[in-house]
Amino acid sequence: MNLQNLNSAQLAAVTAPLGPTLVLAGAGTGKTRVLTNRILYLVQEYRVNPSEILAITFTNKAANEMKRRLFDFQCNAQFMHISTIHSFCATVLRRESSALGRNSNFSIYDEEEKKSLLKKIAREFWDECDAKNVDKLSEGISSMKNNLTPTDMLDSANTVEESLDATLDEYIESQLEQLSQSAQSSREDLLKIISQYNEKMQQNNALDFDDLLYFVHKLFSRFPDILEKYRERYKYILIDEFQDTNKVQYEIFRLLGEKYGNIFVVGDDDQSIYSWRGAEAYNLMKFSKDFADCKIYKLEQNYRSTKRILDVANNIIAKNADRFEKSLWTENEEGIKVQLFTAYNEHDEAYFVCEQIKQLLSRGYTLSDFAVLARVNALSRSFEQEFQRNGMPYRVYGGFRFYERKEIKDVIGYLRLIVNPCDSEAFLRVINVPRRRGIGDTTLEKLRNLSAEYGISLVDVISDERNLEIFNSSTRAKLLDFYKLYSELCDLSQKLSLKNFVHSMLDVLEFRKVYQDAGDDDRALNIDEFEQSVGEFQQVNPTVGLAEFLQSVSLLSSVDEGSVENGFITIATIHAVKGLEFKVVFVVGLEEGIFPSRRSSYSSRENSEERRLMYVAVTRAEKRLYLTCAESRYLWGEHKNFLPSIFFSETQKFLQPQRAPASERQLEDTSYLDKLINTEPIATAPNQGKSKNEIPPFKVGQMVQHKAFGRGMILRISGETADVVFENVGKKSLNVRFAPMTIIK
Repeated sequence: MNLQNLNSAQLAAVTAPLGPTLVLAGAGTGKTRVLTNRILYLVQEYRVNPSEILAITFTNKAANEMKRRLFDFQCNAQFMHISTIHSFCATVLRRESSALGRNSNFSIYDEEEKKSLLKKIAREFWDECDAKNVDKLSEGISSMKNNLTPTDMLDSANTVEESLDATLDEYIESQLEQLSQSAQSSREDLLKIISQYNEKMQQNNALDFDDLLYFVHKLFSRFPDILEKYRERYKYILIDEFQDTNKVQYEIFRLLGEKYGNIFVVGDDDQSIYSWRGAEAYNLMKFSKDFADCKIYKLEQNYRSTKRILDVANNIIAKNADRFEKSLWTENEEGIKVQLFTAYNEHDEAYFVCEQIKQLLSRGYTLSDFAVLARVNALSRSFEQEFQRNGMPYRVYGGFRFYERKEIKDVIGYLRLIVNPCDSEAFLRVINVPRRRGIGDTTLEKLRNLSAEYGISLVDVISDERNLEIFNSSTRAKLLDFYKLYSELCDLSQKLSLKNFVHSMLDVLEFRKVYQDAGDDDRALNIDEFEQSVGEFQQVNPTVGLAEFLQSVSLLSSVDEGSVENGFITIATIHAVKGLEFKVVFVVGLEEGIFPSRRSSYSSRENSEERRLMYVAVTRAEKRLYLTCAESRYLWGEHKNFLPSIFFSETQKFLQPQRAPASERQLEDTSYLDKLINTEPIATAPNQGKSKNEIPPFKVGQMVQHKAFGRGMILRISGETADVVFENVGKKSLNVRFAPMTIIK
């Protein structure tokens, strides 16, 4: 194999001896290249059997990219298991779920379906159940499973009370504090909700994302023969983005890898930004201790950013304690100075960003070169409005995903019900789509009661006419018709290929026709796109069927949903763009209480995470980096004044302050700050002694004094209208012929 494209640090990691290996890969240092070449090295130099290799990536997109690269090298990648941890666990459970008394045709519930079920259960205990309380319940259940909080408690209602310990007590108390008073929650109610949720999931033969991990850990912990089978099957384990693993994931990897010790992990504790969903940056340090003979390699040469951008990144992250010591460096050019801009308010900030983009577009940049990154989604509105005003296409990255659209979830609901007749959530979703069958809520409630009384699925209830005697003849006929349709679709699924079956099902159910008749072309086109995705899946996976397709769809993550599109400016939260890069990055909203967040001032752990998040934001930039803040902004329903972020002062020597945008100045000009401070009004106003037909000689960039609004700067002039940003009141559009405004020297 050819290793000449590797630098010395990469080469050392790729050719490391067998045994536990930790690669600390800084941002932009080529970790994907190292992982891919390590797999090649195992196969070609160590003569490892490809079928004994397990490679875990953070996203499906990354897994597919790794497969593609390995296929190009013709190293029998088709025999390796390369996937996300959730996909790997789903595969294990399909094979081994009988050991846990589970059916292998389980459905996988996404977050929306999980919350829908929780809401139905919670309503039985609480007078009100708002979205906030459901979110807290969902987060709490995830936290327990991901942290392996007393495991027996999650098995059934019968063992809840017996399984309580100090950890669970602490969790319950914290959850009760977070739930709103409208929930009228009690400790007992919360326990019952959690217990009923797990019971209902088992009745539905369904698992949520956290269950996939939780039950595989349970399999490996309680069934040594099953663990041994997978240890022998996968003797060589490689894991990407190890800093994003949580407790249960870490334990799964530890159990698998500790026999042979051939576990190769790549990560960067400085880029651990997902603690809110259980990720532990400390897992990298823990790995080096749990595997005592672990060899550590550092990748510090950055291929993405300029020297000046890396100076800012290193300066920010160096303040964090409890991290592996490392510092990014590059052979890239020195680059343009990092720009700091202090705006009067959010509109001024958005205007500045827009103007800088315009100027860079005139220099040959394209729209897809730009990213506006914020700590929270709430900051995006002013930028969206400014881009809309200027006719500049943009996209909010990580927004509404294709497989979360209603019509697509309806189609998937049918497919899930065909694979898993016990899936009551899928049954209730599709019974009246795409055309309403006149089966109302009262009927559905009676069906649920019959299902509970007889201990059978909703499909089984309507399969036997004797179960439907409580309904009138019209309702009974509708239910039997639906069962007949369902049975026909099940038969078709056994006779046709995946692609042909989905095509036939869509035609039989008239999904396209319903939306076309309603004039909803977008939804009809989405149905076409879905069918196309099935065809593409079958082309890549010709031997698998409907269950595997549903699994691949269920495990899609937000960062897998396409790539950054050409012809669009990207607006995103920093969490959404981890792993991406842009030629020009604007990190906006850098104010105390926003970024870093307010809660970081109460916790050193939170403060460290905010620094890592800032580090990730800065290292997305290749050529140019802008950091902006506003002195005031309308946020969370009110106008507030803000102080600049601590990240400003810490990196001041690298930053070039600017105060207000002016289209006439060069991008690298020094600040207009002095002009704002050291100026006085001239004695004679420009409109004194003029006729009403004269237009005063105002120019863009001039400082002015307004009788009512005070001091400001002219941002733009169009005809008789000038946009002026004032220190005290923000931006105003004024008629320059009549405005009581004087020029300041």
